[in-house]
Amino acid sequence: MPKEVQRRRFCEAELAKFGVTFEFSDAIPGHKLDTPNLHQIYDTNENRTKFKRPLSLNEVACTLGHRQIWQKLVDSGDPVWLVLEDDATFVKDPRSFLDAMHDCSECFESVMIKLDGVPGKNVQVLKEFADQDLVLSDRLPPRTTGYIIGRRAAAQLLEIDAPIARPVDIDLKFYWEHRVPILTLAAPMISEREALGSSIDHGRKEMKPGSPLLRFARNLVYQAKYTHGRLSHPLNPDRIEGLGPLLRAGNKVRSHV
Repeated sequence: MPKEVQRRRFCEAELAKFGVTFEFSDAIPGHKLDTPNLHQIYDTNENRTKFKRPLSLNEVACTLGHRQIWQKLVDSGDPVWLVLEDDATFVKDPRSFLDAMHDCSECFESVMIKLDGVPGKNVQVLKEFADQDLVLSDRLPPRTTGYIIGRRAAAQLLEIDAPIARPVDIDLKFYWEHRVPILTLAAPMISEREALGSSIDHGRKEMKPGSPLLRFARNLVYQAKYTHGRLSHPLNPDRIEGLGPLLRAGNKVRSHV
């Protein structure tokens, strides 16, 4: 948010440590979405079908904020961007990875690489890149604290012409719907600053159904649909459109971790 001076100063200091140039993208206030036209942005019926609880206005606004950045990337013509939320902090020096990415930017145009969190158990190390292992996993970690996204990948995500029904980080986990290759790192490069409170997390707690039985039932249905989709779409790197340029740049590893 423009008024969050302390958060902006932290971002400036964090990126200055590694000599990373950047620009801010102003977040969208959730309370300003409370309009009669909200149903055109957020579909409550689709939400009941696709997710385990209603979304808060801040969650809807967060999705719109990421889409805003994706559109800026597409319009810029740049091949790839690093996207960080305002509570991101580096737990590993990113310079060698970012330098290598810059030298092979065309390799990343069709993919997203999550820099936060750890992948699930069923994973494949696709290649060693700079000082990192790029991992393909059928279970993506939550959050969108920090990620690399290519221009073609952003355009593909923006082509999904449907109202918001899930949080943006959960939507990305449904890779069989958006079909954008999303990789992770074997060891995270970014984490959230624990000292900062999250209005989105607070809103999530408020939107949980009051009845424990209803919460259990909706979560059970959601998990069943997610598991069915994941098991119905096994990941084969050779058949994933968009991975080709990245796999051809150097040697593939093809091992398990």
